Amino acid sequence: MARTLCIHCNFALNTCICSAITNINNKVTVIILQHPSEEKIAKNTAKLLNLCLTDCQIIKGENNDDFSILKTLPVSSTVLLYPNENAINLDDNAEQASINNITHLIVVDGTWKKAYKVLQLTPLLNQFKTVSFKQLPKNRYAIRKAPRADSLSTLEAVAHSLLLIELLDPAPLYNVLDELIQKQTQHMPKHVKARYLD
Repeated sequence: MARTLCIHCNFALNTCICSAITNINNKVTVIILQHPSEEKIAKNTAKLLNLCLTDCQIIKGENNDDFSILKTLPVSSTVLLYPNENAINLDDNAEQASINNITHLIVVDGTWKKAYKVLQLTPLLNQFKTVSFKQLPKNRYAIRKAPRADSLSTLEAVAHSLLLIELLDPAPLYNVLDELIQKQTQHMPKHVKARYLD
């Protein structure tokens, strides 16, 4: 039998996070390219961003055909959040002039392996500058394990990016993430919960 979902946040009623949702007026447009495998994952954080940010769009797919929106974005002021050797560090004061120019932030939502696949299948992304961080914020998202030390959830990566680009207070986004963690772990046996949260 299918679970009843909240009509607003689309989580199951016993894990509804509506009480923690705050509308946030971000100036930088956030475009999330979501690998199809992420859509059904209950712990996926991209949809939290879509619920909170007033200027945020999730597009599902894997390649140029799926992400035709990339052809419409301003090349000079759109950046892709991805840590490669050419990435501009958003927390580097010397880069402040180019950071102030950013109007659109593209984020790939998926595991490192899936994100890499999206990049390989989407040459349209090559036209945009890449951005990253010198100093990662502490990972708050303990309930989803990642194989790399520099892994952040999509929500954490976007929250930190918007803090650095437009001084947007990340607290409301972290609050909704904390609510998700609390709701997702509330029915776990103590020994299972301890694996994630201790």
